[in-house]
Amino acid sequence: MKPAWLLACLALMVSLGWAGAPAWADELDQPVLDLEALVKEATSQNPEIQAASKKWEALNEKPAQAGALDDPMLSLGIVNVPSSLNLRAEDMTMKEVGISQKLPFPGKRALMSEMALKEAQAAHEGIAEKTQRVAREVKGAYQDLSHVHRALEVAQRNKDVLESLVKIVESRYSLGQAAQTDLLKAQVEVSKMTDEIIMLGERKKAVEARLNALLARPTGAPLGRPAQPLGRRLGVGLEYLRQAALDNNPTLRSMRRMVQAKATAQELAKADYYPDFTLRFAYGQRDNGEDVERKDMLTGMVEINLPIWREAKLERKQAETKADTAAAEAQWEAMRNEILYMIAETHAMLSRGERQIELYQGGIIPQARLQVDSNLRTYAGGRAEFMALLDSQMALYKFELDYHLALTEYEKNLAVLEALLGRPLPARGEDQ
Repeated sequence: MKPAWLLACLALMVSLGWAGAPAWADELDQPVLDLEALVKEATSQNPEIQAASKKWEALNEKPAQAGALDDPMLSLGIVNVPSSLNLRAEDMTMKEVGISQKLPFPGKRALMSEMALKEAQAAHEGIAEKTQRVAREVKGAYQDLSHVHRALEVAQRNKDVLESLVKIVESRYSLGQAAQTDLLKAQVEVSKMTDEIIMLGERKKAVEARLNALLARPTGAPLGRPAQPLGRRLGVGLEYLRQAALDNNPTLRSMRRMVQAKATAQELAKADYYPDFTLRFAYGQRDNGEDVERKDMLTGMVEINLPIWREAKLERKQAETKADTAAAEAQWEAMRNEILYMIAETHAMLSRGERQIELYQGGIIPQARLQVDSNLRTYAGGRAEFMALLDSQMALYKFELDYHLALTEYEKNLAVLEALLGRPLPARGEDQ
């Protein structure tokens, strides 16, 4: 009959060979979270996005107002009244009603409307910028939650393995084939893993609270389990990413609209060198005298403002708008450089992450499992120290955690890159 410790070793070898069991085997009764649905929920209820949307709605009403004429002016009065207040005594005394309308120089109204339109378009791009930021935060929290779930799974599996090792050492210790220090060391590692699982459980609650806050849900609302990672890979080059960001990044687009609005304001300042016009029409009613029949009278008039204060007013306004335009262009250029740098940095991190993931998948983890299996067989044959087996198992645990952390960071960097681009990344094989 085989010794008990040998049977335990065989059982442990079977458990170590398990690699294809469901990642969420202990949580299959929980609903699977849909990341895209979470992003849609968060962006539809986020107060900052709603505020930006209302601001755009308000600004979108301004172009028509800016291009509209001023209200016409109605005037009522009595003119040429003698000191005797007798309205029939003088021929030129009349009761007058008039109307006037100010007409800006041709082209000014179009410029004012265009400037307001550009400002509204900038505000609309601000909605997209806030939407992308909220989406990035939701995706980041989701990936953190996914990592905690995977870390809990790995920690629980490692704890089960360590408990099996404890049983092996206990069997060998009872036969006088193992030292008490080996047993104590294995028990300490089990206790440490129990503490690690407790800490991960608390971390899971904190991440769930953060995600619920982004979703505008109660802090303790149940969420479910994240889906298995899809193993996405970046399928485009750096030049494509740079051009896509220049074309679609909402922050750059908003700032470009503001540059255009400032340039339009500069053109409007130039137009102030030309006069505006005021057209006036009046009808005067005259009372007949005792022996005189007086006809009513009409008045027509054109008023023109004289833009003569050039040095003190017009030239200063021109310099102001020119400086505003230059400042807006410099801000756009600074943001452009910052975004291009962030894209290059994120692309480098993604490239490094891909190599890390491939190394863990194809080299480190399989080799670590083989090392554990080899040490287990050697220990079962009495030809190895227990500490070598325990160290190899703990090394495997660390490598699995590092592997899942690399997956999480990779997905979070993809989310950052999508926010910088202002659009989803194309899948591999799509036209670029």
